[in-house]
Amino acid sequence: LKGACQATAVMQSLSVAMLPMACGSSCQPTPRVSWAPKVLPACPVSLGRPEFSDSGLRDAIDAAPRALGAAAAVLAPAAAAARRRGRARRQALRATQKEKGKRLPRWAPGGSAGSGLTEAKWDPLVEEEAEETVLGEGRCYRVTYDMGIGLRTKDSIGAPRTGEDLIKGEVFEVKREVRRGGRRFFELVDGRGWAFDWIELDGKKVELVELAAQLYTVVFPSGVSGVQWGSENTLRFCSVVGYSDDGTAEDLSQAGMRPKDILVMIDDDPVVGMPFGMVLERLWATRGKQPATGTYYKVITAGPHGIGIREEPAVTAPRTGEDLIRGSIFEVDEIIEEEGKPTFLHLADKRGWVFDTTPVDPENPSVVNIKDLELGCTLTLWRGNPEELAQTVGLSLSGGKGPKQATCTITVLEEGQQPRLMSVPVGSNLREVLVDAGFMIYQGAEGSFFNCSAQQLCGTCVLHVLEGDEKLTVKSLNEKRAMAANPPGFRLCCGIDVYGDIAVRIRPKGVIYGGATS
Repeated sequence: LKGACQATAVMQSLSVAMLPMACGSSCQPTPRVSWAPKVLPACPVSLGRPEFSDSGLRDAIDAAPRALGAAAAVLAPAAAAARRRGRARRQALRATQKEKGKRLPRWAPGGSAGSGLTEAKWDPLVEEEAEETVLGEGRCYRVTYDMGIGLRTKDSIGAPRTGEDLIKGEVFEVKREVRRGGRRFFELVDGRGWAFDWIELDGKKVELVELAAQLYTVVFPSGVSGVQWGSENTLRFCSVVGYSDDGTAEDLSQAGMRPKDILVMIDDDPVVGMPFGMVLERLWATRGKQPATGTYYKVITAGPHGIGIREEPAVTAPRTGEDLIRGSIFEVDEIIEEEGKPTFLHLADKRGWVFDTTPVDPENPSVVNIKDLELGCTLTLWRGNPEELAQTVGLSLSGGKGPKQATCTITVLEEGQQPRLMSVPVGSNLREVLVDAGFMIYQGAEGSFFNCSAQQLCGTCVLHVLEGDEKLTVKSLNEKRAMAANPPGFRLCCGIDVYGDIAVRIRPKGVIYGGATS
């Protein structure tokens, strides 16, 4: 802007100086170049369109464009030199202040931590200073500023806004982080734009974000082992509880794993919100371990949607409406093989048939026998708050089957007692709400004192689901195996989330216990 003003002043000065005779007034501007903007005296006579009768004057007018071009050529390097001198003065000032024992605020360019000078002023020229770019590596930040953050189109506070805002409390994941001039700019992994870490209000620095959590990965070349896994009562989140021995604890701690960190993905397959038992089955499969005796397969389709279950052993057979998503572990009780055709596998739980494409397309198999599975995997874990993890990945903790509602009703039948009705939030864990309401769900004193506290280890919290089984969490393979000798309605309530109105009988008679589930 300064250079533009100087150029305008010089051009005006040169133009008026070239027309002294046409003006016909007493104005006598001096044709010289000045680095300060020059205010020219007003000309009392309108120039209009001059009549030229003197050839010398005509030559002067013709030479004016060349003179203006020469002036612009002189101005450009001079303006650049002025910017360089200004930058040098700022650097010298910072050096002088440090030598005198004064320290700039940590967020000011060249500053350091601790008390020091007054407020830090944002200077657009700081944008020209050296910058550092680092990958997000799963870092997630939480917005702490009451007014939120307006997203920018690029890594600059002066950049245009995208039209979207991050509200207070919102957690966002960072794709990359640009550090420049004491400020950090965050590119959102979802592509919505750029945020930044602080602003200046009334001469004070105001922080806008705080570190909320971190997503990180750990590679297990031979499959997951040495880790003790657990879950909270709702069994929506599988987390690290501990390690099998001190050596494993030291190795995994060096790899970055910590107790209470939540498992998010196994290789490329999300497991957040999946029943705890199903997650354990997938973890065992990474080292070639089957959930129980029998023939087990894993879905390994290229796409995450997996394969559809069919009513008959034919590709053209009608679908049942259910799918096995990628990563699912399932048991097979019948196999049909025919040359030149897919291999058909009958699910042991009687839900239908799926097919293996390996015989017709070896490069794109749909399933693999657990015994033939390549060992090893990469785990992605979350260090942070479970609710914010759910918000970040878009998991609805109150989701479920059927119409959405805030609460549902559980009818509890107990021998010798009147039926009792309970209203509970949708998505509640069945064992948890029954225990909190004072119900005895275990048979005998032994079960009351020697149960596993909802870790799916003892297999003793059996109840009979009389109505609404379709409104409950599906059975894991472990639960199916443990309850195989019992009627279909017999369930282990520690692994059940409730998504609608149901009726259950606690401590049913005739239970055949199948032992621990894991």
